[in-house]
Amino acid sequence: MSSTAADQVLAEAAIPGLDIPEALARMGNNPKLYMRIIRSFVANMPANLESLATSTISGETLEAYSIKIHGAKGSCYGIGANAVGDIARDLEIAAKNGDLASCQRDNDTFILATQELLKELIALEEKIEELENSAGGKVQADKPDAQKLKALLYATQSFSITEMSNLVEELTSTQYLQGSEAIMKIKTAFEAFDYQTIEETITEYLAQYSARGTN
Repeated sequence: MSSTAADQVLAEAAIPGLDIPEALARMGNNPKLYMRIIRSFVANMPANLESLATSTISGETLEAYSIKIHGAKGSCYGIGANAVGDIARDLEIAAKNGDLASCQRDNDTFILATQELLKELIALEEKIEELENSAGGKVQADKPDAQKLKALLYATQSFSITEMSNLVEELTSTQYLQGSEAIMKIKTAFEAFDYQTIEETITEYLAQYSARGTN
């Protein structure tokens, strides 16, 4: 993702209930990192909503419900979606206070509002991708840069999230004649916060790279 494209789209975006400037400020004004969190939200929130929609809310399940809605609240506030985050917050308070009626009444309100937010976020992602594509295709290379992979391995081991985000972005912005599977695996693992898979993939790739005598 081009930071220029992300910067431009985020600066112009006006999604109700989503405070993009506030969320960006918490992330060091790093649009790449913010969009990574957005992608994770879009990928994982539907399952959370399905769980909330299909769970029976009763006096016996209020404690379990409060745990579910607490997680949803944190995810919403994490991307600056304060409007739906506030609904989840109120539901969590109601659940902890034993206010069954409020939970039963407002659970659907949270689900529907969050579903609308997801549609807006998906459109935001598509707009960034469209802008990037209009700016030209990816740079091509024979294979991934071994030095960048080593730097990513070090950043992963030291939990340098911003550096990881930058390096993953650089590596995925190029089209490779060989080694693209490893890069896509790294990208998927990064978006899922699966740092162990990143380390294993890089280590395996670099070992093969050295074995071919091209290091």
